[in-house]
Amino acid sequence: MPISNGRNLAKLLGSSANIRSRYVAPVESGSSVSTLADMDALIAETGMTTGDQAFVQENNKLYLYNGTGWYLVATVENAQPTTISGVESAYSLANDGTATVITAVSEDPEGFPLTWSYAVTTGSLGSTATVSQTDNVFTITPSTDTANAGEFSITFSVTDGSTGVVSAASNFTLAFSILTYASYDNVSFNVSSQDNIIFGLTFNTDGTKMYIGGNQYDNIYQYDLSTAFDLSTASYNNVNFSASAQTNIVTDVNFNSSGSIMYVVGLDFEKVYQYNLSTNFDVSTATYNNVSFTISSQSERPFSVIFNPNGTKMYILQDSPGVIYQYNLSTAFNVSTATYNNVSFSFASQEAIAMGVVFNTDGTKMYMVGNSTDSVYQYTLSTGFDLSTASYDSVSFSVASQDTYPTGIRFNANFTKMYISGNTSDSIYQYSTGL
Repeated sequence: MPISNGRNLAKLLGSSANIRSRYVAPVESGSSVSTLADMDALIAETGMTTGDQAFVQENNKLYLYNGTGWYLVATVENAQPTTISGVESAYSLANDGTATVITAVSEDPEGFPLTWSYAVTTGSLGSTATVSQTDNVFTITPSTDTANAGEFSITFSVTDGSTGVVSAASNFTLAFSILTYASYDNVSFNVSSQDNIIFGLTFNTDGTKMYIGGNQYDNIYQYDLSTAFDLSTASYNNVNFSASAQTNIVTDVNFNSSGSIMYVVGLDFEKVYQYNLSTNFDVSTATYNNVSFTISSQSERPFSVIFNPNGTKMYILQDSPGVIYQYNLSTAFNVSTATYNNVSFSFASQEAIAMGVVFNTDGTKMYMVGNSTDSVYQYTLSTGFDLSTASYDSVSFSVASQDTYPTGIRFNANFTKMYISGNTSDSIYQYSTGL
């Protein structure tokens, strides 16, 4: 606000002892403090005595007369609070009701007290979460009701009461497990015309081909999907590959990321076998390249094989007791270079007979299907693809209404669809996850 006289200026500058001692020279007895509009007014000033001070509004500067001329004392200013720290751009709220506590940090350069506030700027809190505040500490407590999943953003603001407001915004998401929202699509595909004992299930990268392992004839069967990842459009394309020269008990099939290599798990010799495909994802072009890896030192009952995206880690699932083992591959996707890294994870607390397992894209979630409870279970890995960091999420989904002998599990590329192979009815079942 404009300052009309020396008394108002002295009041402004004296509002803080710190500022006064820093910027304002003591006014000697008989000295004066004046407020002038601009430098021209300062130059035109007459009748000064030593110690007189003048505040020039034009440039916001304070001057002192030393008996011979005016000298600059200080620039009078009040800076904004510093940029807010301690606030992330995005938060995933815990779905067990655990609160997210945010301590926002900012400082005022002049030392004035700060006032904090918040506002919901996009979306709505609704029943998704509640927010409480104590000064610069904000507590966001999420709902535990799956019906209250949602997303909103909060803008945190701070001001010193004189200058502009400094703000920082965060986005908050409350999402429950994809299994929480899973539902059967009433879509299935029967493969009994090819094999009556099916183990294993996988797709090519774009979901236009599906593969199953057949234990009855020890074959790998290939199917076309005219609409990607839609089982209602699946058809057998009369393409299969016999693995009987390597194993008489096929329990799983999988591919490397490009589809140039196929892997078959054999229960009888506790091995993973590796095959080359001259045409990617076309099992009719597969040839055994005399590469295999024996896992009998860890398990005599291998039922599933999966890899991390770059092929430097391999995982073998044992059915009973349900345990998954982790291996390092010194050459990506080459199982002959595999070594057990003494890391495993037991599913025994949830499932006595584990049949299939799969990771999400970044390896922070793992899903296992078992046939003693006929359910899918979800696990979190705090470090992606590191089984030593795995823990059960206390989330499961029953597939018993579709099949009481599930043997394999896969998802589509964006995890909006889940697929379960069932040995009771020799069918593949399709589910929506709600994402």
